[in-house]
Amino acid sequence: MKNIVLIGPSGIGKTTIGVHISKKYGFKHIDTDNLIKSTYNISISEIFEKYGEGYFRKLESNVVKGISSSKSIVISTGGGVVLNKENIVNLRTNGIIFLLFGNIETIINNLKNSSDKRPLIGNNKDCFENVKSMYLERKELYISSSDYIINVDCKGINEIADEIIFYYKKHLSCSN
Repeated sequence: MKNIVLIGPSGIGKTTIGVHISKKYGFKHIDTDNLIKSTYNISISEIFEKYGEGYFRKLESNVVKGISSSKSIVISTGGGVVLNKENIVNLRTNGIIFLLFGNIETIINNLKNSSDKRPLIGNNKDCFENVKSMYLERKELYISSSDYIINVDCKGINEIADEIIFYYKKHLSCSN
C-alpha cells in the first residue's frame, strides 16, 4: 500500500494528524523532524544554530530518501520539505501527498498550543510576520507538490483524518 504523506506549513498540524491517522487506521507513523533528531542525536534548533539551514536541508533530504521506499506508513514532513524538488520526487515514488492547508490564524493558534521550538518562526513577537512570510513564499510549492489539498480551518482532528483517508482510499481504488 502507498504511503500517506503530509506536507504543509510549520504549525498546520501534520504531526498531530499523522499520529491520529496511525492510531485510528493502524498505519505506522514517521515524523521526518523526529527521525532527524533521533538519527543524528541533535535537536532541530541545535542543527540550525550550529550548522545552518542548508545543513539541515541535507539531513532532511537524506531522511526523506531513506523512508520513501517504505510502504503503508504515514509520513509527517517538516514545513520546508518542498524547498527541495528531489524530496517531493522521492516522497511521490510510493506515496500520495496531502497538503494540509489553512489560514494564517489557524497556524498561529496551533503554534500557540505547541511546545515545539521552531527555528524559522522565532519568538511570539515575530511569529505572525514570519509565518505569513513563509506561508506566502512557499504556497505555490505546496500546491504544486500535492496530490490533494485538505483545508484544516474550523475542522477537528477526526474530520481532517477521515477526509484524508477518504481520498486515500479513493485514490487507491482509481489507480487499480
